Amino acid sequence: QVPSCEFFPLEAVKTNVLGTDNVLTAAIECGVKKVICLSTDKAVYPINAMGISKAMMERVFVAKSRTVSPDKTLICGTRYGNVMASRGSVIPLFVEQIK
Repeated sequence: QVPSCEFFPLEAVKTNVLGTDNVLTAAIECGVKKVICLSTDKAVYPINAMGISKAMMERVFVAKSRTVSPDKTLICGTRYGNVMASRGSVIPLFVEQIK
């Protein structure tokens, strides 16, 4: 995802920032009880377009969660880190080094 976000940063913003706002708005309007927003550890100290767009996405869901009663729609978020065996994961590297 990181390279495609670097080549097409506006698409990263459309997907991660505007897309999150659209989904949350629809969820609130439809009375969805709980929404979980999934982010990434790249949002912590963003150094590329993906990380920046994910950091902005987090700001969107935190801000949106403050506008709606948790009794109506509970919005929460989490970050995932190094997903096992995903592209860029250190796990395959560690396995190779053990061999």
